[in-house]
Parts: sequence; structure tokens; C-alpha cells
Amino acid sequence: MADDKPLRSFRESPWRYSQFAILGLIVAGLVKWLSPLGWLPALAIGAAVAVAYLLFEKRRGVI
Repeated sequence: MADDKPLRSFRESPWRYSQFAILGLIVAGLVKWLSPLGWLPALAIGAAVAVAYLLFEKRRGVI
């Protein structure tokens, strides 16, 4: 690995955006499980929630 310096926080990690993808998938799974919607609308709702959370965190200055 070319970059061997230890990471100081999750904010500096290349995985910092994975939380939004995981949240979107969890929401999509819940929507699919709790509603009569198919997978495509459930994934669209999950993606919308993940993007909204990303924008919220950017506005707060966390990312």
C-alpha cells in the first residue's frame, strides 16, 4: 500500500460514504417488507433517503 499513515477518524476514511449506501439498503428492505411495493420503488425510496441524509450531513458540515 502506498499510503501507510494511520487514519485519525472515520471522516478521513475512504469508507465514510458507505454509511449512506447501507442506510439506503436498510430503508429499501424495510419498505419492501412493510409495503406492497416492488423492489424498484423500494430501492428508489431507499436511495432518496440516503441522498437526503447525505445532503443533511453536508449542510451540518460533518462531511
